Amino acid sequence: GFAGQALGITHRLVCLFLDAIYLPVRPSGAKEGVLLAWGITEEGTRVLLDVCLGMREAEDDWLCLGRSLTRRGLPAPLLVVADGAPGLVNAIEQLWPQADRQRCTVHRLRNVLAKLPERERERVKAAYWHALDEASSQQDGERRLRRLVGELADQGYASAAACLADDLEALTVHLRYPLRHRRVWRSTNLLERSLGEVKQRTKVIGRFPGETSCLSLCWAVLDLVIAGSGRVRFDDLDRQLIERTAAEHHRSPEHEEALAA
Repeated sequence: GFAGQALGITHRLVCLFLDAIYLPVRPSGAKEGVLLAWGITEEGTRVLLDVCLGMREAEDDWLCLGRSLTRRGLPAPLLVVADGAPGLVNAIEQLWPQADRQRCTVHRLRNVLAKLPERERERVKAAYWHALDEASSQQDGERRLRRLVGELADQGYASAAACLADDLEALTVHLRYPLRHRRVWRSTNLLERSLGEVKQRTKVIGRFPGETSCLSLCWAVLDLVIAGSGRVRFDDLDRQLIERTAAEHHRSPEHEEALAA
């Protein structure tokens, strides 16, 4: 446990965000992964939940973080947002099998753009965000992105097309949630911005004397950024949709199996 993490968690989360940063945690040796978890509650409050060391950002590390959250009383979130690292995806599926998994749209776009020549990147980036910004439902979002996959393939960018097509449903799952907050649900970007702040401060410090000072700085900076980002304001329609989604999750086959086990 660490700082705020020793506390029990009473929040019910609509959305849980998971990400990692590599920092020079000790006076010598390689950088280490610092794993981060924060969320948005049913009241729309943003909360920092955990900051801990994960040696390789591997499946076991994420499982350890998730089990610690559960032990502290966190109920299963409705939506989990993370990048596509296989260990992280496997951990999410084990920890919260009934949750929707949203693949971070910003991470995925970076992967796609890396497979394109420079001259095509702005055009494809604009088409990608247009598809997600204009979609009226998850099905519509999938249809629009599949059209973009087809266009990329037709233009001879097979690896970019394959990259976008991979795990495509997880790119659009956030469109099941209140659409006017779609930009909130679809990426771990808030965390990335605050991680930039952590990296800036790390440069000033050089190396940390040890893990406690590193985790303390991460917690302080992240808490400041996340708390300073304000509430997500849910209206009555948003709340009804969230409640309906929660009820569907409770009736999901995985949930029935868990109850039977």
